[in-house]
Amino acid sequence: MHEIFYLRGFEEPWWQFDGWEKDIVSCKEFDNYEDATTYFNQMKQTLAQDFSFQKSKGEAAIAFWNREEWAFCEDCEEDMQIYHGLLWIYNKKPIKSF
Repeated sequence: MHEIFYLRGFEEPWWQFDGWEKDIVSCKEFDNYEDATTYFNQMKQTLAQDFSFQKSKGEAAIAFWNREEWAFCEDCEEDMQIYHGLLWIYNKKPIKSF
């Protein structure tokens, strides 16, 4: 099972710290690689148009952001950058490469 998550939070999607699930905005599930690839590439293109900056770790975890999108972090007690991320997981494990 391929799962592609769209995340919004204070960390880039590859960190997956405890509680990362609270940042999930949406998740799409796919039975086959081709459909997952099509969706991932469409989301990647859309987010690249909406955000000025991006960084990836591996081929299946990408963070997007604009410098002016900040929010107050209660745990940190300071304003922090908001990241929008894509994370591709296959059989409950993050993909490192294709």
